[in-house]
Amino acid sequence: MAQTIDHPWKTLKQLSIPMWFFDQRDQRVYLNDALTEDLGMDNASISKSEIRDLIHKEDLSLMKLVTDPNRKQTFHLNYRLKSKNGYRWVKDVVTPFHTDDQTFLGYSGLSVSGSFCQDELNQLKRSITEIGEAFSTANGQSFFNFFVEYLAGLLGVNTVLVGELSTDDKGVVSTISMYHDGVTSSGYHYSLEGTPCEDVLVEHECFFQADVQSLYPEDDFLRQHDIQSYLGKALLNSQGDVVGIIVIMDSKPFSNGPLSRAIFQILADRIENELTKMKAESKLQKLSQYDSLTGLAKRDYFSELMKQELKAACDQDTKLGLLIIDLDNFKMINDTWGHEKGDELLREFAVHLKRTFARKRCIISRISSDEFVVLLKDVSTVDEVCSMADHVIQSMGRPFMIGQKEYYTTVSIGVSFFPHDGTDEDAMLRYANAAMQKVKRSGKNRYELYDAQMSQEMREEMMLKQALHHALDKREFVLHYQPQICGRTRRIIGYEALIRWQQPEFGLLSPHFFIRLAEESGMITQLGEWVLNEACRQLKVWQLRYKRPDLNISVNLSARQFVDETLSEKIFGALEASNLSPENLVVEITETMVLQDFDRSIETLKQLRDKGVKVHLDDFGVGFSSLSYLSRLPVDAIKIDRSFINKIDAGENDVAIVSAIIAMAQSLRLQIIAEGVEREAHIRYLSQKGCYDYQGYYFSKPQPAECVSL
Repeated sequence: MAQTIDHPWKTLKQLSIPMWFFDQRDQRVYLNDALTEDLGMDNASISKSEIRDLIHKEDLSLMKLVTDPNRKQTFHLNYRLKSKNGYRWVKDVVTPFHTDDQTFLGYSGLSVSGSFCQDELNQLKRSITEIGEAFSTANGQSFFNFFVEYLAGLLGVNTVLVGELSTDDKGVVSTISMYHDGVTSSGYHYSLEGTPCEDVLVEHECFFQADVQSLYPEDDFLRQHDIQSYLGKALLNSQGDVVGIIVIMDSKPFSNGPLSRAIFQILADRIENELTKMKAESKLQKLSQYDSLTGLAKRDYFSELMKQELKAACDQDTKLGLLIIDLDNFKMINDTWGHEKGDELLREFAVHLKRTFARKRCIISRISSDEFVVLLKDVSTVDEVCSMADHVIQSMGRPFMIGQKEYYTTVSIGVSFFPHDGTDEDAMLRYANAAMQKVKRSGKNRYELYDAQMSQEMREEMMLKQALHHALDKREFVLHYQPQICGRTRRIIGYEALIRWQQPEFGLLSPHFFIRLAEESGMITQLGEWVLNEACRQLKVWQLRYKRPDLNISVNLSARQFVDETLSEKIFGALEASNLSPENLVVEITETMVLQDFDRSIETLKQLRDKGVKVHLDDFGVGFSSLSYLSRLPVDAIKIDRSFINKIDAGENDVAIVSAIIAMAQSLRLQIIAEGVEREAHIRYLSQKGCYDYQGYYFSKPQPAECVSL
């Protein structure tokens, strides 16, 4: 079929095999680089008279065939051509080109070697005939989508992909376009490690006609899709650096290897140029689509991609999973270390997410300051999505290096599942966010799958958030006190002050319902100061009333309070105002708070202890407990978390953990307080192991001050 494009040579001259084009307008023949090099020529175009000097005199009569404006079909030319080493026989595939109004433009010629059989030559001829027409007008994403579909159909293979090397991690490829089993998609990341693509980056081309799985047993994609054959080529920029990769794969061996490689080479050169062009053109567009800090999709672009995936999932009856991931305590990091270190943590976490999901078909986005979202494709069950969420939780056990310091953090994840939890973008995001908010309310550092009850909980939370701003002024907060008991004497040695909110509409609320809201709103600092002052005041009243100057009061510090540079000033201000001795005040901190800036934590705690204030490490055992860091902390006691005490008689693992914690504390000569003691059996076991101080419902629930009696 005659071609109907305006500038055929613009496309054809870029091919890496010998090509020429006779231009009817100026009666000249244009040669691409491959042909000029083959002929040993410097000129990229020659006149008709110069052509006569190159063609054997007995074959000159064939010239009229390539100047005839009336031919409509592709044909072959066999003639002798002068080259660097004398005349040689060449075989050209010649194709006429016309405009839409049938104006004759000229002929293109493809010089092919004799290594192709006639059927292969015919197929190569057809592909060259189609290339100019197919790819001359396409550009950008439509070009790449058309390309992978075209190449898959031309070669009869299952899979074709074009990928771009990640700018953050050269071991990860981001797909520009991928055709697999009839579906074209884009925008996900996969790891090159252990795959033939990894070798392509080094060798620039890899070809396996069959049995590629046995050579790369760690490649999950090859195994899952039973891939047998593979052909990959590196895409280079003008400096010769690898910037991407193009791959074809099939579930059966390649039956026409030489032909596939020839066609692949033609198209690979074209896409290499298009990739370079697209990268140059997309810089400005990328600024609007991708987050400059993390390189992940921005919220608006993610929204666009998600709509596409939802439509595809509806059309193909497939399922999707959505994870909303929130970095716990990120605001405190910014307050403590500054925005520069906070940004560095966000960058590192984005890289961590890309690696975690590198072998999953997914789209990752940063949708707000410290919130990320992952849309998982090709999932079958809710359990599969939840398994990935749990994998992210577990992967956070290792620290991030921020400058020269290690930083431990955790994440809270909400999960929604298409189509079970909603069929549109808004519902999926809203439900996953509701699940994530529930995680944050209940202690963070885990995932939650959405259920319908969460929507009502979110509405109630909004009401509480609004009421919280005026609760302190309205004196709606109260303290309840839970005694701490010496097991040897069964005598009260102190109280822990626990805040409650007497909310007019919802009743008496525990911190579970409002502390996170106070942290998010910034009210936690004011609330913490109120607790500190009120607890000190109340203890002094009891000391005088019951003549117990030895009685202590324990106050929990929030993460925001702990990093406050004026913490010591506020603590000693409260002690002075209540006329309370520093030795009677205990501040309780958590492992997570300490590990966020270990060196600074040591300095802060040392300042407090040097002036007589006691320090207890709360919830011990649920974090990154280790003897090495505990031995360096200036603390007086550890409190074994209630979750371990409650399970003492439930299994050997929890018993072993409690025993190990007690032994660790004893080796450092620290006081040990067991929280959550509810049964006599707990006391018997703990006393046998050497823990003699207790707190829990077995002795008393937290009570308001007026109910406390010594």
